[in-house]
Amino acid sequence: MKSQILVIFCRGWKASELRLKSWDDLQKLWYVLLKEKNMLMTQRQMLNAQNLQFPNPERIPKVRKSMCRIKHVLTERAIEDPDPRRSAEMKRMINAL
Repeated sequence: MKSQILVIFCRGWKASELRLKSWDDLQKLWYVLLKEKNMLMTQRQMLNAQNLQFPNPERIPKVRKSMCRIKHVLTERAIEDPDPRRSAEMKRMINAL
């Protein structure tokens, strides 16, 4: 009898959850998601080269959406900053992500 393994992947991050995080936490999370995205894209490419199906393809859009939401939340904070210099610097950092 073949056993089946049920694998459950988490949902993406909501903007409301991200707004509760610090600037540093959001930057760390960005890089964690970037590593996850790169790993998934590499895995997908390797499986495609072997004519195998990529399991759980819905993970990639979830990671991408979460990354977009992080940039959105960081941009909101940059716009709300009363200091124009700091706001401009924050925007430059966000655009570099």
